[in-house]
Amino acid sequence: MKPLDPRLLQYARGTRTLLAVSVGFGVLSAIAIIAQAVLLASILTALIIDGATLSMVRGLLVALGVVVLVRALVAAATEEVAGRMAQGVTAQIRRDLVLHSSRLGPRWRSEQQSGGLATVAGSGLDAMQEYLSRYLPQLVLAALVPAAMVVYLATQDLISAGIVAVTLPLIPVFMAFVGWYTDRQVTAKWAVLQRLSNHFMDVVAGLPTLKVYGRAQLQATAVGAVTGEYRRASMVTLRVAFLSSLVLELLATLSVALIAVTMGIRLVGGSVGLQVGLTVLILAPEAYFPLRALGAKFHAAADGVAAVESALRVLEMPLPVRGSITDLPENFEIRVAGAGIDFGERGGVARVDLTLRPGHITALTGPSGSGKSTLLMMIAGQLLPDHGKVLLCNGAESINLVDVDPDAWVQQLAVATQGCFLIAGTIADNVRLGNNCSDEVLGTALDAAAVDFLGELPRGAQTLLTEDGGGLSAGQRQRVVLARTVARTLSSGACVVLLDEPTASLDGATEQRVLAGLQRVLAGRTVLLVTHQLAAMQVANSVVEIGSDYTEPAIALNEAALNQAALNEAALQDPPLQVASW
Repeated sequence: MKPLDPRLLQYARGTRTLLAVSVGFGVLSAIAIIAQAVLLASILTALIIDGATLSMVRGLLVALGVVVLVRALVAAATEEVAGRMAQGVTAQIRRDLVLHSSRLGPRWRSEQQSGGLATVAGSGLDAMQEYLSRYLPQLVLAALVPAAMVVYLATQDLISAGIVAVTLPLIPVFMAFVGWYTDRQVTAKWAVLQRLSNHFMDVVAGLPTLKVYGRAQLQATAVGAVTGEYRRASMVTLRVAFLSSLVLELLATLSVALIAVTMGIRLVGGSVGLQVGLTVLILAPEAYFPLRALGAKFHAAADGVAAVESALRVLEMPLPVRGSITDLPENFEIRVAGAGIDFGERGGVARVDLTLRPGHITALTGPSGSGKSTLLMMIAGQLLPDHGKVLLCNGAESINLVDVDPDAWVQQLAVATQGCFLIAGTIADNVRLGNNCSDEVLGTALDAAAVDFLGELPRGAQTLLTEDGGGLSAGQRQRVVLARTVARTLSSGACVVLLDEPTASLDGATEQRVLAGLQRVLAGRTVLLVTHQLAAMQVANSVVEIGSDYTEPAIALNEAALNQAALNEAALQDPPLQVASW
């Protein structure tokens, strides 16, 4: 566990300013401590040895009061300024962590435990604020003040300065041993906390299913067991903190006592004057105090150090290669040429050959787990293929999607994934999320997505929803998300529309209205429709089925799919239905 990770200075430039300010305040604090000791020793010597009255030392008393006030103001300013700057650094790290995690892409995020990332970005970086606002300034004081005390003591009494110089390094040595042991304990505690977060998030996400199958109580017991493990790890860390503080206090006390005894003997012998002796006795505890305080604040900031290491580990992850082409061919078609992704044990998608033409609706179907959503994300540019290519073609012109600037490609896309993500706000706000469409476009989008339940709501499109669309049914939430996709398509002029199970939660009649509306507003655009629904396949110009085996391309035509295609073609002559299987 490093007291100050150099990477933090690179990724959080505000830390440099915080350290510079802390150095300035540390120098002022050291000067104030020495001035306070000298003035106090001078006043006591004048009163005890020279027999001076209070009026005779009035100037020294005023100066002492000013120095004490300056020392108090420096301490208060250090804490206030460090706290404010730590808030800014923490906010910057949290923002950079979220943005970098987003830029790393869904493939990287799928390999991480979301609960652990949430813990680092949440409570972990809150603990980092304690580390920045208290531990780092104290680290600067621990480096400056003892050194200043030793240098000044050397000008007053070499023997006392030698004792301080010899005993002072013992405290960092003991702190290193304590830090090594604490690092192990805090790492174990942090791992348990992340495991608890991941487990709790998974339990909450699957709670309805667990309740249906009567497994909720078992999971509650498991959460309780992990919570107990975290509690025990926290208590071990606290026990180490208390014991280490006792060791450091004992060592500092014995060192000061050694200086006091030798100075007392020398005072009695007359080899040292009273003013020098008092100055040494006042400064000796001040030399050890910053290190003792650092030891105490070390444990308070230990969680923050662990969070910094986790956050910096994410920030150091290299970003995927970013394309630079911004000028795309007009009226292009998308060709998936043997492209596929291998997620190892977590599946993937086979080497697929697929062509998406402008003005055509292509339905993509296949067994669950065969990689339909993965293929959709690959076409959206969110996942890079492990083999093969995704090409944008217009005649002889062909551009590999990995060479296209992601921002330029996003401008061509309108995507509706399976998750019905809704924010706390009005229905209109949710439809306009990501696109500032006009009222006319809003009405067209609501009509196309068959959001006809607004008349049943008290304020229509201005009805407030809670987080994740609370107050609406699953089908209603899905239609609001579809309306958002339509609104983006119309307002941005997106020419490629990717829909993942757009009618999965709808009844038959509503599904027909939604499909009819989508056909109407998406005419002329390239549409990929991932679906298991027969009604959705019937509106497609072609249907492509991918197999469940992602390691080998399924080149044989699926007989069941062909039979279904025949039924579809008989039922719907326009558009003609073409079926391929990969």
